[in-house]
Amino acid sequence: MTAVPTFAQTGGLRTKPIDFDNTIVLTLPDEGQAVWKRAGRLLAQRGYPVRFASPELLTLSTEPVGSYTQRLMGITFVVEGHELRLQGYYPSGENGASWLSVMEYTNGQGIRGRSWKELEEVAKLLGGTVHYTRAPTH
Repeated sequence: MTAVPTFAQTGGLRTKPIDFDNTIVLTLPDEGQAVWKRAGRLLAQRGYPVRFASPELLTLSTEPVGSYTQRLMGITFVVEGHELRLQGYYPSGENGASWLSVMEYTNGQGIRGRSWKELEEVAKLLGGTVHYTRAPTH
């Protein structure tokens, strides 16, 4: 019988997402500011206006955008070395956010499912090795 690795053994990264995962982790050949700039350009090209960007902290958040096929969604990411951690969020309340998770893709093929597909498409366009994890939400 084969033992299944625990969260601590795998660092929490999985090659296949599970229901409550909310973060796509990309391992890329470039790093730091080069990744940050490339990811920021890609999001701008896809029509996401920048809400907050810090070249010092290597973080970026977009304003939420939507269409008739996709619920209003924003994207946020942080770069650490060769890793880019990508998350999607929905505006909630006055200044709150609800974080997109894999469960919404697998359980609902509707608007929320298309939002997760958009996040996956951004990851695919950035390239690199894809992993999934459940990161603490803000």
